[in-house]
Amino acid sequence: MQLVFQAVLVLSLVVLLNATRKSPSVNLRQRTRPKGKTVRLLLDPPVLPHITSVSASNIANMSLSPWKYRHSFEASRLPMWISHAECLTSGCLSLQGLGEDAALMAKPIVHQVLVLHRVQRQRPNKKSGKKTKKRYDFRLGTEEVAVGCTCVRPIVLPQEISVGRT
Repeated sequence: MQLVFQAVLVLSLVVLLNATRKSPSVNLRQRTRPKGKTVRLLLDPPVLPHITSVSASNIANMSLSPWKYRHSFEASRLPMWISHAECLTSGCLSLQGLGEDAALMAKPIVHQVLVLHRVQRQRPNKKSGKKTKKRYDFRLGTEEVAVGCTCVRPIVLPQEISVGRT
């Protein structure tokens, strides 16, 4: 799933860079939207077996801290769809298959991803009655995405004991 996000972001940035490369000075009043173009994506052959052989849902179900994916959608964000992992248990499953092990905790693994947010430009009101086109800018941002769950030991803080105080 992470490779898909990276590929989408790389392709988006390549398209934006390609559009700006054609004209060295970018005029924001011109139409800067890239025209439709097919780009061939070549994947490194040693990586292909790993992508096709084990799906993300199989890994999630085989884990000692299983998770499921929740999909979030924002129309003004690129990518519009992002999948977030949610841990299914608070503890970790025991190796013997006897339920949860209370000595361990299931915690999400968080990864920070780059996203583009589409923001409408602020335009002054014109009284001429002409219909104006909405114009947008893209703002680069980051989001924390849970990509899976792992088992960790709980944090134990020592407690001070006061002796002999009355």
